[in-house]
Amino acid sequence: MQRVSKILTGASLAAAFAVSGTAHAGYFATIVIDDDHSDWAGVPVVDSDGADNAGFVDFADVQIANDDDFLYIRNTFHGAKSLGAFTGIDIDNDFDTGFNIFGINAIGQDAGWQNDFPFTSGDNVFNDGQGMTGDFFGSGAALLDAFADSNERELAISLDVLLNEDNSPLFPDNTIRLMFWTDQGQGDVSGVIDYTLAVPEPASMALIGLGGLAMLRRR
Repeated sequence: MQRVSKILTGASLAAAFAVSGTAHAGYFATIVIDDDHSDWAGVPVVDSDGADNAGFVDFADVQIANDDDFLYIRNTFHGAKSLGAFTGIDIDNDFDTGFNIFGINAIGQDAGWQNDFPFTSGDNVFNDGQGMTGDFFGSGAALLDAFADSNERELAISLDVLLNEDNSPLFPDNTIRLMFWTDQGQGDVSGVIDYTLAVPEPASMALIGLGGLAMLRRR
């Protein structure tokens, strides 16, 4: 894991950025974090950003899915730069209680990841040093592929991560507000995404139940 960099002076992004979040119903799936992204087929794109940070991390499309244990994220990029992309989470929907990214009043980042490296933010403090506990590696780190510059990446983040400051859950309810951003080049941000965790569809639950019955009969 690489260390969190010092935040650069933000570029003037506010004029081009829509602050209000876009709500998205969740998509239930288990994604394998590897170099094969074919398991993202059918997962909706929840945000798209045009090319506007040439030569640096330049966000394109975002897909999000979840199962009972993990939040899965796939980012694509304009160009082949991905290292230095941040994932920011706003727990309480209040940009005054977290790190106000670029000062554009988009989200108040309460926790984040630089690539896979986890950290927590305080009242307009980029990294407050408190940290998290849980999968992966016990520190709340993301599972990331590829850990190299690429035109796409996928991450898994445990839904059971706890904040060290007060042992409270990082994801206290079924809605997650997040934004992707970078301080490279002129700076770039995705839209604000409000993602509601999905649950298995009844048909899937029925299949699970039938599978359980079949196992009992075998016994």
